[in-house]
Amino acid sequence: MSRFDFHITTPRLYLSYCNPTLDSHCDFFLELLHGAPSRKWHPNILETMPDHEAARKLLEAGDERLIRTGYGRYLISLKPEKEDEPEKPFSERELEHIGVVSMQLARVDGMPGPTIPDVGFNMMEKYHGKGYATEAVQGLVKYYNETKGIKEFAGLTHITNEPSMKLFRRAGFKSWGTRIVKGIMWTGEAIEVNVWTWGIAEGRKLEEFGM
Repeated sequence: MSRFDFHITTPRLYLSYCNPTLDSHCDFFLELLHGAPSRKWHPNILETMPDHEAARKLLEAGDERLIRTGYGRYLISLKPEKEDEPEKPFSERELEHIGVVSMQLARVDGMPGPTIPDVGFNMMEKYHGKGYATEAVQGLVKYYNETKGIKEFAGLTHITNEPSMKLFRRAGFKSWGTRIVKGIMWTGEAIEVNVWTWGIAEGRKLEEFGM
């Protein structure tokens, strides 16, 4: 069985590993990153991720990190109302991809940062407003909580990204307001973000978790 047959099931979605050897995954990832929502929050994305090969290299690096650390990026696909070939290996099924959801910890090797994993997401614009991103976030948190024993999670958003803040509210995360956080940018700079958490016990402080 291929490791790419692994998948997490939610009521409407599948969450699975991105396969850098598949052109379809690379093409989808490039289209996602070049979409209007990605360009809004990452203005330089067209320069940093210009083509198919750049997308493949990023997926390769992410897959290696997922294998090595257990944290990384998952492809979000719509779960068909009826499975035409349920006996077919998952990795061979043709599914409609709609976004990615990730669980990151120690993003930058050797650099201190948050000590609890943070969940992120990016959806194709035409699938916004349907609750898919919330379902994917909740599904991934549930998987890491139940199978890996992770009890606390963070969500980090741009300070003006209200749609992401609304999602974390719907997903049951607690808002801590704006903080300066280190160790989440490859450049090494500390940045101002809105911090959200799930599972942190009352009375504990963000500083205990590297934030």
